[in-house]
Amino acid sequence: MNILAETIEISDTRALAVKPLVSVYMLAYRHEKFITEAIEGVIAQQCDFPLELIIGEDYSPDNTRAIVIDYQQRYPQLIRVLTADRNIGIIANAARSIAALRGKYVAICEGDDYWHHPRKLQIQVDAMRADKSITLCHTDFDRRIGDRISRSVYAHNPPEYLAKDDAYYNLLHRWSVITATSVYRADVMRQFMQSRFNRPDWPFGDYNKALFASTQGRVLYLPISTATWRKVPGSAGNSGLRSKLRLAIAGMECREEFLHAYPLPSDVAKEIRCYCYNRLMRDAFIIGDSKLHTQCRDKLKSYACYVNEIKFIMQSLVIKSMLPHMLFHATYGAYDRIVNTNLARR
Repeated sequence: MNILAETIEISDTRALAVKPLVSVYMLAYRHEKFITEAIEGVIAQQCDFPLELIIGEDYSPDNTRAIVIDYQQRYPQLIRVLTADRNIGIIANAARSIAALRGKYVAICEGDDYWHHPRKLQIQVDAMRADKSITLCHTDFDRRIGDRISRSVYAHNPPEYLAKDDAYYNLLHRWSVITATSVYRADVMRQFMQSRFNRPDWPFGDYNKALFASTQGRVLYLPISTATWRKVPGSAGNSGLRSKLRLAIAGMECREEFLHAYPLPSDVAKEIRCYCYNRLMRDAFIIGDSKLHTQCRDKLKSYACYVNEIKFIMQSLVIKSMLPHMLFHATYGAYDRIVNTNLARR
């Protein structure tokens, strides 16, 4: 079924900006505890250009829809709500939201994150307008777990592979673009949506989007914290070891797809594959997946990467024994339940 045909838009075309320079899209599902803060962060933006906020509300079973419709009625000059009479999932929700964008630049803020810098958009868009080669601009961020906030995470713990300038190489190593901080050129966003890299079978839509942008131009990083990323129970990166391993496997598939389409020198490609398959083999060991553990070893050898065979044999024996992993999973599972319970209560 065509989801665009099902989509219900709640907006006031008479009040909205005719030509917004920036479109912000916000995906919302079961975010009644957080969505107000997310919307208020967009409303608080101090800009000298028109913008619009598109909220993709995915038939939430809680009070999310009522909250976003109330905000649309209070701010008809800014907010458009896209929804439907059924849940369509995060990938389709993102696709219909992106299809509705009218701005030259696109910013993203998920319904459980929020912007704390009132000039976030102005600073980033000014930089992108000054340099037309920039396809993606991102910034430092704060991390929030419950009521505890870590300020300017990248300033205090710089990532080894930060996405900036010729960012393709760095992004192939690590996903270092925090989605809530990102602003894309809209034409690049649309090209991505029509590309082979827009894969609904991958459990993410942001890593491949940032990688694609890095192949089309420059990536700008601004060392100022503009957004707060919130860790919540049930998110893709916070849903247990199996979910995290699925993300890691899809991430490796994504890298291989890009390396095939946008090849790098053989020695550089080898370095990236060695680094990533070693990380994936470690994840396979942690979760006790013997088949994937062996597949990663075989991949590393096929790319002439160094493999510590003694370490591999010892890890294989540990996996087969099961007991260490049973203890690990029991400990991790208990910890994860405690963290998620505490997060849910806040």
